[in-house]
Amino acid sequence: MKSKNFLIAGSILSADLLNLEQDVKQALDEGVDVIHFDVMDYHFVPNMTFGPAFLKAMRQKFPKAIFDVHLMVSPCSENIVDDYAKAGANWISFHPEACVHTERMLTHIQELGLKAGVALNPSTPPQLLRYLWDKLDFVLVMTVNPGFGGQKTIPATLTKVADVKAMAKEANKDILVEVDGGVKDSNIKEIASFGADIFVVGSAFFGASDKKAALKSLHQALNDE
Repeated sequence: MKSKNFLIAGSILSADLLNLEQDVKQALDEGVDVIHFDVMDYHFVPNMTFGPAFLKAMRQKFPKAIFDVHLMVSPCSENIVDDYAKAGANWISFHPEACVHTERMLTHIQELGLKAGVALNPSTPPQLLRYLWDKLDFVLVMTVNPGFGGQKTIPATLTKVADVKAMAKEANKDILVEVDGGVKDSNIKEIASFGADIFVVGSAFFGASDKKAALKSLHQALNDE
């Protein structure tokens, strides 16, 4: 059952790293809307993951998939963005703490023909968004501290989702809000009630023995009245 107006993004950070092609194919076949790449550099976060060559290989295998690249790198330069754009990214988000000129970077991403987003850590206030609406396609609200999969949602971060939605409405901007961190069938409806549009799901999908049933459970939770 497809959840109206909501998107599920499967985070391959929680997939089987030795069978990623198989896991991504299954995710897309089962109806996952977006494939989410957590790019880490051992500087901004204490972990290291997928480089542009990996993304390019995935793009060759899945030419029609939507690839959502979350850059957790420092510094976040235009060269890095260019590499992932050339490799096949559709959406790119980055952290303002890792970029000197946030507005310039958003403009650069959009000029490459991609959707541009800012990622907000749990302790990052959303006030900077007031000056960026014209350059934003989406906002990624981190509901855990970035760096590792399988963490529990920090409850206090959910009010930020509502704050971002309210700020966008006040600015008369139709911005998608993506939530990443601890999303599962038992809390996805609550997260949606704060205004989230896109849900990054890692272990709740890729860690499930029955992925089809796991995705169905997520959609049923969202559609539950």
